[in-house]
Order: sequence, then structure tokens, then C-alpha cells
Amino acid sequence: MSRGLNEQFDEVVREYIDFVNEQVGAYMSALAGFAGHHARVSRQVNRANRPLATRPLDEEGIPTIVWASYEDPTKPDVIHNQIVRCDDYLEANRPGGRNEQQHSRSILIFLFTYWEAEIRPRLARAKGVQLNEVQSDIMGDLRTLRNVILHSKSMIRPDKHASLKLLGDMFEVDKELAFSYEGMHQIFVLIKQDCARLLLGWWGAEDGPVRPEQLKDVAIQFGPRRIRRPKADAP
Repeated sequence: MSRGLNEQFDEVVREYIDFVNEQVGAYMSALAGFAGHHARVSRQVNRANRPLATRPLDEEGIPTIVWASYEDPTKPDVIHNQIVRCDDYLEANRPGGRNEQQHSRSILIFLFTYWEAEIRPRLARAKGVQLNEVQSDIMGDLRTLRNVILHSKSMIRPDKHASLKLLGDMFEVDKELAFSYEGMHQIFVLIKQDCARLLLGWWGAEDGPVRPEQLKDVAIQFGPRRIRRPKADAP
């Protein structure tokens, strides 16, 4: 997507805040979906495992499994499916389980990649500075987490842990990264606080009555833009 050479610094920051909010919404929706799957399958497992005296004879001894499938509209004769043990399915969809961890990692990688590849260069252009002059501690931490996820199978080694400036207390050295619900929301808040820091610096209000670390959310509202209408030629 092409961008204007004279776009405003605060407009770029607002775009990133909107992007972060989209990821927060996706994260919450995904967690609700995982919880719904867990609840539904738990009920089904309880029905399937009811006392043998109330079960039909042909059901005795059958292991409880979950089967999921969907059709490929381009190949209606092919059905992709997944068959897993119920215990494994419930473990994957429980709060903090494998699916939640996978989604959390994906969102953090997405947040950092969009910042680094799109937002940060535009902020530098809007401010008229070199790229390395646009700094962010939380984004530096996300860079480290991204590298750990993609290159170390989410195992955080001592050197990577030591490089974390804000998120070090969330993780244990030589352990797999684990993202809690509270931890993810702390990361979202830290990102927005840093957006506020960038804005206050741009506006020259670093010494204002409110510090960025006191904020829990950030929103920017611009007034209506004036639209220049072409004037009709005089008769």
C-alpha cells in the first residue's frame, strides 16, 4: 500500500493503535471459541462416559474420540478431518492450553512484524529521522520473543531472557514461553503506553501531568477534515 510522503506522525500512531485493538479483539474471540469447544466436548464426554448400566450394549468399550472435518469447496470429494482423543482435545482447548498458546504467539509475532515492517519506517519518515531513532522498549522485547518462538522452539535461553527490558518477570530461563491471559493484556497495555509516549514526545508534552505508564488505553480522535470543493467557473 502506498503512503503519502507527508503523512502525520500521530496518524501513523493511531493506525497502529487501531491495529493493536483488532488483535485484542481477535484474541478475546479466539479464547471464547476455545472455551466453547472445551465446554461442549466436556458435556459430550460426560454423556459418553455415563454408568455402563444406562448405556446400550453396543457402546461398551468404545474409546471416546473427537472427530472434526470440513469440506474443501474446490474439491468437494475430499474431506479434511482430524481425529483425536478427547483428553488431548480438551487439553488443547483448556484455558492456557496449546491452542491458546499458539494463538498468543501468532498475535505477538504479527504485532511486531507490522510494527517493524510498516509502522516504524513510516514514523521515521513522518518525523524526518533515521529508522534507528524510532525506539521502543516493548517492541524490542517482542523482537526477542519473536526470535525465541521462531528459532528456539519457544525455549528462552539466559542471553535472550537477559535482553528483555519489560517482560523478563513473565518468563523463566530455560523454560518454554507461556503466555497467560493476564500476561497478554499486560503486553497490550505496554504497547499502548509506548504509543502514548511516542505521541507525547511528538507533541512536546513529555512533562505533562499524566505519564504514559499511568495509562491503560489510548485513543486518538481527529476532527472532521475540510474537503476542498472545486469552484464553478464564473459565467
